[in-house]
Amino acid sequence: MESALQAEVPFIDELVFHLQEMRGKLFRPALLALANRVEEEPDEREVALGAVIEIIHLASLVHDDSIDRSELRRGLPTLNHRWGHKVAVIMGDYLYSRAMSEITRLGDLELIELAARVTNDLTIGEMVEIAHHRWLVENPVQYFYLIEKKTASLVATACEMGGVIGAPDYRRSLREYGHRLGMAFQLVDDLMDYSGEQAVMGKPAGSDLREGQVTYPLLAVLPRLDAGERESVEALFGREEPPESEAIDRVVTLVQEKGGIEATRHLAARWADRARESLSELPPTSARDVLEVAVDYVVARDR
Repeated sequence: MESALQAEVPFIDELVFHLQEMRGKLFRPALLALANRVEEEPDEREVALGAVIEIIHLASLVHDDSIDRSELRRGLPTLNHRWGHKVAVIMGDYLYSRAMSEITRLGDLELIELAARVTNDLTIGEMVEIAHHRWLVENPVQYFYLIEKKTASLVATACEMGGVIGAPDYRRSLREYGHRLGMAFQLVDDLMDYSGEQAVMGKPAGSDLREGQVTYPLLAVLPRLDAGERESVEALFGREEPPESEAIDRVVTLVQEKGGIEATRHLAARWADRARESLSELPPTSARDVLEVAVDYVVARDR
């Protein structure tokens, strides 16, 4: 990643260094590497592809933070908070362009097509999120479409790329596994926003509400609210300015008390079970065993 992102422009290199400091768990490159090893004959391109996948992921986070005006990411200042929104938007574009340049060097049109498709999916997801900004969206279908585009598509692509280079006979099963795991991953992310602590997550609880986003924990409890409770929720939406912390805390407590966290955890577990089902078609190798452990990790994580 460091080699791919080096620009020989001091300002860009400073931003890249900051982003490297914010680097997460490299979960998607790890899945790509495991998918590549399903048949125990790994292809050496996994490192370059892993870097491409992580750079694409990083680009989507930079754009997300700018759109949401987030101040923290993994406990560190976001690019938009420290350098401004113009810089964040252009830096996100730089990351996308570098990812495409790196994958083009591999000379495989199939891999290039996968990268192009997923960057398009991520962009569509960003646009849908903007379109629904501060709307009290109550249709779960719209929520699932959004997380499919914004999260599951990249996890699925990471797994499929690993299959393309190392286990082509299982490419479809690996993509299906990645899609289902990505759905579970995002659901757990969303429930943590209502149950986690800032010191653990690197951002304050209730961030989705503060940014005007409706996620599954809230969707699950909306039908159970009385008129007064419903009014508290509606007060957070349809306004330009972020709501006060007390109003957010009130809705977070409502979601907790009405079973939104439990409902989300249950749904995430269902997607996780479906991801395990996809693995049943793979050969019994150590890589498949670790892919099964990855499912357990996703549903149990706290950050």
